[in-house]
Amino acid sequence: MHYRHSRKGNNMIKINHLTITQNKDLRDLVSDLTMTIQDGEKVAIIGEEGNGKSTLLRALMGEALPDFTIKGDIHSDLQSLAYIPQKLPEILKKRSLHDYFFLDSADLDYSILYRLAEELHFDSNRFASDQEIGSLSGGEALKIQLIHELAKPFEILFLDEPSNDLDLETVDWLKRQIRKIRQTVIFISHDEDFLSHTADTIVHLRLVKHRKEAETLVEHLDYDRYSEQRKANFARQSQQAANDQRAYDKTMEKHRRVKQNVETALRATKDSTAGRLLAKKMKTVLSQEKRYEKAAQSMTQKPLEEEQIQLFFSDIQPLPASKVLVQLEKENLSIGQRILAQELRLTVRGQDKIGIIGPNGVGKSTLLDKLQQLLSDKREISLGFMPQDYQETLQLDLSPVEFLSQTGHKEELQKIQSHLASLNFSYPEMHHQIRSLSGGQQGKLLLLDLVLRKPNFLLLDEPTRNFSPTSQPEIRKLFASYPGGLITVSHDRRFLEEVCTSIYRLTENGLEVVDLQDF
Repeated sequence: MHYRHSRKGNNMIKINHLTITQNKDLRDLVSDLTMTIQDGEKVAIIGEEGNGKSTLLRALMGEALPDFTIKGDIHSDLQSLAYIPQKLPEILKKRSLHDYFFLDSADLDYSILYRLAEELHFDSNRFASDQEIGSLSGGEALKIQLIHELAKPFEILFLDEPSNDLDLETVDWLKRQIRKIRQTVIFISHDEDFLSHTADTIVHLRLVKHRKEAETLVEHLDYDRYSEQRKANFARQSQQAANDQRAYDKTMEKHRRVKQNVETALRATKDSTAGRLLAKKMKTVLSQEKRYEKAAQSMTQKPLEEEQIQLFFSDIQPLPASKVLVQLEKENLSIGQRILAQELRLTVRGQDKIGIIGPNGVGKSTLLDKLQQLLSDKREISLGFMPQDYQETLQLDLSPVEFLSQTGHKEELQKIQSHLASLNFSYPEMHHQIRSLSGGQQGKLLLLDLVLRKPNFLLLDEPTRNFSPTSQPEIRKLFASYPGGLITVSHDRRFLEEVCTSIYRLTENGLEVVDLQDF
């Protein structure tokens, strides 16, 4: 693969026949991608979990990818870029805010920096603090990366799932920012609302035929038009394929009757002349059969779609609906000496489904941690927890099968593999190290772990982050039908509406009830 810099007017990146192959299982993720990305274009890379979106993004940035074989060419006139990855880089976790913004940042435009801080309601006095970036909430860590990267000179902004951890207000701000800036933006997103408001070009990475065959689609359309076009094309192709199949079946049925009649006549004839004529007719019939079979190869094929995930809880013994599990009365929420919120009041019962919303940094994840401590102490509760940072729970050196296995027995391993297959894991992916899986695949692994352990109460921190538009409806169904109680922190409006029976907004003055109809 050749990655060359050149200056060619408005063509920021030119991609020729790009194919990216995963070395572990020799499987293509990107297939024969050819496109030109123009100056100012807003390009969204979409696709199911584990389809290679982050890999493609890093390839376009010119990053070396030793675990992949890359064929084709990427010609770029890119001189400067800004990049925000899906996860906070390890190198940033121990860095202080002061060092991040003032020590190695000679190229920052501080007038832009302070303006962005004001727009994002981030206290600019904190820029000079010794607080480590790793101690910030997921949303605040993402905010400071946005402020930092947008305040430096760049020609292209690369974003990997930028709306994952942001509060609703900041997501709206980012949508406006992407539309407003003149620079090219190339980003990955699973958020359909976000995509609808930002993208003008779609690159869709698909893996079909049980994730064995890559299909890479490019359309210079906004997301809504692309989705409508895909649905219309799918319906049209499905109908044409059905019509062609019916016509073929009718023709072949007629042909089989003719063939059968000739065969019956051949077996019955005792006349040599008639036999020769019938043999000649049979030769014609067989020749016709070959023509029919050849024609069938060019028939409209039923369109291939990626399979939806299948996941559901079973054999859950929920706690009584009236049973009070937690009673907070005028409690404070704090980190160390710093009080985040005061006067917290909350009653949690056995089958409540509670959503928690609020701005980044207000303490939503800290509240979940507090509730986890309170609930873990109760003997009758078997608690399931899905953290925002998957690495808190996952053992990255293990494979998915090893992580989920309790006994190592053959029957258990077969059951686990069957479950993983229903979540669209290929057989090799079931045995790769978890660290090599995408964020969405790691999320699916945590969901499956919850299902297999059968807890009667759940705590979920941003449970739909990293999941594709195809998977999200299934995940909403999974939790909406869950018979036990749950408390979730989420910025996903649709998830909150479909799953939760009550929603609270966390502020520095406590928890406020949010009317579901006004949400």
